[in-house]
Amino acid sequence: MNSWPNGADTLPGMPVRTRRSARTTDPAAEVTELVRACGPQVLAVVRRLVRDPADAEDAVQEAFLDAYRHWDDFRGDSARCTWLHSIAIRAAMRRGRREVRRRNVAREYARALPFVQPRLAEADFGRRSAEARELREDARARIDAAMREVAEPFRTALVLKEIAGMSVEDVARVMGTKEATVKTRLHRGRILLRAALLADRPVRAVPPAAYDRAMCMDLLRAKMEALDRGVDFPVQDELVCERCRQVFASLDVGADACRSLRGTSMPAALRRRIEAAIRAG
Repeated sequence: MNSWPNGADTLPGMPVRTRRSARTTDPAAEVTELVRACGPQVLAVVRRLVRDPADAEDAVQEAFLDAYRHWDDFRGDSARCTWLHSIAIRAAMRRGRREVRRRNVAREYARALPFVQPRLAEADFGRRSAEARELREDARARIDAAMREVAEPFRTALVLKEIAGMSVEDVARVMGTKEATVKTRLHRGRILLRAALLADRPVRAVPPAAYDRAMCMDLLRAKMEALDRGVDFPVQDELVCERCRQVFASLDVGADACRSLRGTSMPAALRRRIEAAIRAG
């Protein structure tokens, strides 16, 4: 039995290796179609996991070649693009290991928590204000840069959920972990992105919260759950304190910025290179 490049017989979330039915007559044609359908999104994901642009493109090409060579192992238990992302993440991680540096992730997260800070960043996220327009225009570049700096394992969860647009269930399948673990990584990763979004803003003292900190944390968890599901947060403004309103608004701006990073195109030269490699086998 052949193994995947990482030495394992399966990728996270993939079923035990079995042959596909005879309906697949031309794997090269099917994978070539995936290049066009899924390539832009896969490239957008890998670019946030691999710093060097050339390495990122090599990882994408490797992922499509692996998919072609192991096409008969795809059983259809997940969408083809989800299966392909599993392969691409492994290819990216192999290149990413050379970039790993020591981080105190717990300390980074503790510093970013909004409810332990005595001051609040000044940021008017009202949709009609000039400042809000400036903040939103600046958010895309800030979030893109911050996404590349967020420590693992938060980064991969964020990229798959917010940039690839996957469900929590599919992210768990790709990462080979539990949905609850994915949610924890997403919630902490969003807090880190929020801190980066507001890093250079002036700060001011805020009035004491109307409720105790436990209530604010409960509301924050509910807000995160709404972001996980991609639904509106139902809590009305008058029920939350000023700090919570700003935190929730900044999380929404971050989510919008992430969605703007979703891939819509792939360089023609890269697509041709991948298609030629597939034809060559």
